[in-house]
Amino acid sequence: MDKRKIIQEKIEIRKLLENDIPLIVSAFAEIRWNKPASQYKKYLKEQTDQERQVWVAWMDSVFVGYVTLKWRSDYLPFQEKQIPEINDLNVLPKYQQQGVGSKLMDLVEHEAATKSQVVGIGVGLYTDYGHAQQMYVKRGYVPDGNGITYKNKVIDWGEKIIADDDLVLWFIKKLKI
Repeated sequence: MDKRKIIQEKIEIRKLLENDIPLIVSAFAEIRWNKPASQYKKYLKEQTDQERQVWVAWMDSVFVGYVTLKWRSDYLPFQEKQIPEINDLNVLPKYQQQGVGSKLMDLVEHEAATKSQVVGIGVGLYTDYGHAQQMYVKRGYVPDGNGITYKNKVIDWGEKIIADDDLVLWFIKKLKI
């Protein structure tokens, strides 16, 4: 059995709980990623309100990543077509390229398929998002055809923008039901 398969079998995924928040915040603080507790408290409230679902991945009782599914996207083209959005997929760098992201994606796509034939996702456009960009294409995601956005607003020709986490290309995938 290959190493990736063994690692994938060790990954446990479950819904976000309140006592997970300090562990998640601490894990991201160690690598200097700004992921405040308020973000996860908001996610937990949205999960309780059934606006978002949040799954957290663990390996040997160590936090390794998470993903969320928003039933109503902030991105207008998804809103108009009632396309749920996979939002905020994060895997700690130490655990990337080991199947954690794929396992989280399998779960979130399966859940999205319970209510929709299509799911959407936005991905950043600079180097830090390279692995994610490749994974989404390999999983069958295609651009939605609306070009890039900045803070969910479509960018017009000639417009100047900042290349940061808010510069996004949106993808969709038809789900097998």
